[in-house]
Amino acid sequence: MLALASIAAPAQTSRPASAASSATAGEFVTARDGVPLCVYETGNPQGRELLLIHGFSQSHAVFKRQFESSLTKDFRLVAFDLRGHGCSGKPAKESAYRGTRIWADDVATVMRARSMRRPILVGWSFGGYVTMNYLRHHGSRDIAGIVLVGSNAGLTPWPTDPAVLAKLAAQGEAKRTLRPDIRAQIAAGHEFVAVMTAQPADAEMQEIMFATNLMLPTYVRRALHALSLNNNDLVPRVKLPLQIIVGDRDATQSATDLRALAARLPAARVDVVEGAGHATFIDAPGRFDALLRDFAASNP
Repeated sequence: MLALASIAAPAQTSRPASAASSATAGEFVTARDGVPLCVYETGNPQGRELLLIHGFSQSHAVFKRQFESSLTKDFRLVAFDLRGHGCSGKPAKESAYRGTRIWADDVATVMRARSMRRPILVGWSFGGYVTMNYLRHHGSRDIAGIVLVGSNAGLTPWPTDPAVLAKLAAQGEAKRTLRPDIRAQIAAGHEFVAVMTAQPADAEMQEIMFATNLMLPTYVRRALHALSLNNNDLVPRVKLPLQIIVGDRDATQSATDLRALAARLPAARVDVVEGAGHATFIDAPGRFDALLRDFAASNP
């Protein structure tokens, strides 16, 4: 995958965090259950720490623009591939993906392995749910804030309309019974890339998103679609500074609904990026980076 060439392959040996530099560095760290997780780092070793968590069927590589931006002068950026995704391990047993604790512990493992000190967690799409999994099981003591990107993280009220619930159940069942089909997955990969941004991404980023989408095996997709995404019970526990970044052309999230969610939280704000879709950091990287800077500065 030529588009990934500028993001270094993970090494097998550990490296102290103090050795980080402006060049991307990668390594494998081992999750509690033995799954290898690919972790990448760049930026200022003494800078404010950001832990970037990607979305469904993607990898750390979607944050390539941020890894190459001026953020690296002032921030220490760490990103990793979720289990089953990208370069990380892909266990065949469904139990390796079941529940919320596994995902929470993977985040904690990365933070510990990289000696991170109260980072801001930045979760895009499904990464927002993973962020809430961390909060559920590890609390907020070791993090300084949360940024949800194109994600309500399951914090919005769950639907109660029987018709809506029936439709969601039918969609979930269809996804949980996916069969291996290369041609169908290729077609779905192209469709995925098309809906992530408001305007077509450049060729390199399209290749990154498409290639990493195909790296997610069918059995992992089935397991992920069986996960519960309802985190509404966590709303009273979200007391940290929280920023929600959403594109005004995001086809998956409503800015109105996200503002209603923010109104229920004591220290939340919503920033709407004009002309951007689901992946605001790709559609409008300069605006996205500026919002991260502002959030970090307002929460020392």
